[in-house]
Amino acid sequence: MRVSTFQFYNLNTNNLTNLQSQNNRTLQQLSSGKQINTAADDPVANIAIENLKQQSAMLSQYEANINLANNRLRQEEPHLASYENLLMSTRDIMLAGNDGALSQDSREVHASDLAASLEAMLSLANTQDESGNYIFAGTKTDTPPFMSQGGTVSYAGNSGQRTAMVGDGVSVPVNDPGDEVFMSIPIGSGDYQADYANATMSDKFFVESARVVNPGVPQSGSYQFDFIDDGSGNLAYEVYDGGGTRVAGPAAFDNSSAIAFDGIEVVISGEPKIGDSMTLNEGTEQDVFGIMNRAIDMLNTPNGLQGPAAQAEYAQILADFNEAFNHATGVRAEVGNRMKALDTFEAQHSDMKLVSESVKSNLEDLDYAAAISEFERQSLAMNALTKTFGQMGNTSLFDFV
Repeated sequence: MRVSTFQFYNLNTNNLTNLQSQNNRTLQQLSSGKQINTAADDPVANIAIENLKQQSAMLSQYEANINLANNRLRQEEPHLASYENLLMSTRDIMLAGNDGALSQDSREVHASDLAASLEAMLSLANTQDESGNYIFAGTKTDTPPFMSQGGTVSYAGNSGQRTAMVGDGVSVPVNDPGDEVFMSIPIGSGDYQADYANATMSDKFFVESARVVNPGVPQSGSYQFDFIDDGSGNLAYEVYDGGGTRVAGPAAFDNSSAIAFDGIEVVISGEPKIGDSMTLNEGTEQDVFGIMNRAIDMLNTPNGLQGPAAQAEYAQILADFNEAFNHATGVRAEVGNRMKALDTFEAQHSDMKLVSESVKSNLEDLDYAAAISEFERQSLAMNALTKTFGQMGNTSLFDFV
């Protein structure tokens, strides 16, 4: 086959150009340390690498969010711990004030101690972080959330919660609004609360619990309990709803059994007497400051703790205050659960990043030993081709004549 001079030069030039291109690509790989520098190097692997980079960036953002969330929760948790401790010391003062042997002056001293605890609690509720933001104000962090006026504490914040996205479709609250921490406390007896101030009590008795056990049954907003003679000198009871309709009784009273009516169960301890009566009103959530003010008022009132009704009222205040403590403990436990969940997500993201980086490294990182061998092979081939091409290019027919 005849090979023209043009074909000869064109073929060798193309071969030399291809070898030079391959050599340059290998040199670029050695310089960057990556075997894939452009999408053209390996389109499929390049797509996988880009996806892994996006995943890694997303995990890094989640880790940053977790760090921010942890910082905010770590700011809140010590204040909740201080709140718990303050509640415990306040409860001790309230219990000490109920000592029947105390004089009125001594009770007023306890009332003063309670007032000081209330001020300390109010100050804690208005705590600010290092940036001057109010921790328990919801999302209205630029104004004090709690204000005291005329012996009543009101909440000026909102119920907003900031959240941090810490995983795919997973967000964690990073604050607790003050109305949830200090104001949304259930009453001690459950769903209904006795009005001891207007009760007729000739002896001690107490509503331990009054809870709705069947919400499907309509309930009245209030119920009247009358303790009557069953006709044989024995104690019985009757229960009337707010409209005056009798809903239970007459039946013998037994303080070891719950009184059931309208889907409600009421447990009464003690020994009411014939002629005693009381009203149960539907309860609402209360605030810790209001509970303390009730105790302060009773301790400051001369003879404020004398008599069965007053003792029952103070016992109810203590039960409500126990609910405040239980509620605070629950809020703090929830914060602890969030911090534990954040640690779990952080560990998961860290493991996932290691796996992602390992896969990405396998796809794009260069095998230097193989690349150097390839570079030397390409250089040798290119030098050989150049030398051969030069020698063949200088050869003519006259060399053989």
